[in-house]
Amino acid sequence: MADAEPEDFSALPLPDRFTHKNWKVRKEGYEAAAKEFDIAQSEADPLVRQFIQDSGIWKGVVADSNVAAQQEGLGAYCSFLQIAGEKGCT
Repeated sequence: MADAEPEDFSALPLPDRFTHKNWKVRKEGYEAAAKEFDIAQSEADPLVRQFIQDSGIWKGVVADSNVAAQQEGLGAYCSFLQIAGEKGCT
């Protein structure tokens, strides 16, 4: 039997990847989010605004049950805080 190719979760929206049951998907989502936050021009960026409006999602990120995913999540959170402005930091 041939090895099944892993599913591609990169098409999922970032908030969905942040809450996915598979830690590898969450980790990849955190990495992708950090890159997006690093290239965002301001807190007016649609992705940044989405995470400002749904700030509760960060609770799951910083308390991720997988240490490798949590480490990437904390990196994404730091990138978010650098671009999010006052609204994102409160």
